Amino acid sequence: MKAREFTARGIRRARQFLDEVREDPEGRRNPRRDLLEGPEYTRSFRGELTVNRRRRVFESRREIGEYLAPRLRPFGPRIADRTSLWSWLGLFYFENTARIVSGAVQLSPLDETFVLDPLDNQNLRGRHRHYLRSAWQLYEVHGDNAAFLLNQPPTARGDIADRIFQSQRIFNSAGIVPLILGLYTDGNRPKRGFQGRPGGLRHLLRVLDQLERTHDVYGMPAHALARILPPEFKPWTNGSAAPGRASATPRPKKPTPVRSNGRRGGDPSPRTDESHSGPTQPAPEDPKLGQWEADLRQKGHGTMRYKRFQAKVGVNAATGALQGRIMSPGGSWIGRVSGADAAGFVRALRREVDEHLARGCG
Repeated sequence: MKAREFTARGIRRARQFLDEVREDPEGRRNPRRDLLEGPEYTRSFRGELTVNRRRRVFESRREIGEYLAPRLRPFGPRIADRTSLWSWLGLFYFENTARIVSGAVQLSPLDETFVLDPLDNQNLRGRHRHYLRSAWQLYEVHGDNAAFLLNQPPTARGDIADRIFQSQRIFNSAGIVPLILGLYTDGNRPKRGFQGRPGGLRHLLRVLDQLERTHDVYGMPAHALARILPPEFKPWTNGSAAPGRASATPRPKKPTPVRSNGRRGGDPSPRTDESHSGPTQPAPEDPKLGQWEADLRQKGHGTMRYKRFQAKVGVNAATGALQGRIMSPGGSWIGRVSGADAAGFVRALRREVDEHLARGCG
């Protein structure tokens, strides 16, 4: 069905529904149809957004991200602020998201896990707790660099998740999030004593505040941050390479020097502005590509352009692969691509853009 949004009256009624579930957790588990579709509580969403009923629950944040990301990319990152839509989505997928134990719904006392009320400042400040919105943002912003959090159930919390979700500066940092997860998680669980021990998470946040006086800690990649941490953080790496340091794909030993194109950030990537017609060409064996990859791995981020589309590229902290999100000329996200090295990334980027154009998306 076509997505809708809550009106102010609809948001009030949605919050009443959550109170009713808390009072009778073994009773009704889904909102009534008039709340989700009736003109008294909802209005049509201005945009081509189609949603479908699900028979299965969302087992993880990753499932939510994989489901919502392709549907929301045409609207760009500003869709994150559309609280009336997120509130409606929260109740539309209530049955697929709410935690049920022994036949009873276990709800947080905080409405913002499902409903965001722009007229309630305290509720709105907790927007990072919204199960669908936070999972979608985590998937789009960090991808597999945040696999530890993506693979958890949507309702799962904890000290690590709370620290990351509560701070927009930390959440939006491409380096701090994989640094935290690399230091304090092991597989699918936190490391023992990660919170209060020397070199633990609380200690890290204090050190980052101090380092911010002399370093751009929120703009640095994880491996660069790990290099400037005090010695007490070394034991948390378990003797392995510094968190976020890519080791799967080595840097070229002696990249061919090239002249920077002068764009901000020093991105020397070959600009491939071919026309929109014609088949995808294989990535050339261009010496500039080796220099671009070497620079990107040192900085932790870069850009690549193709047919007026632009990919923001980073390094996967776990595998060392290059990965990026593609932006259309109009500023909308169209997809995510990755490659083991620069040549593989270019091939994936060109394929994704050409397929996008072939669909008539322009």
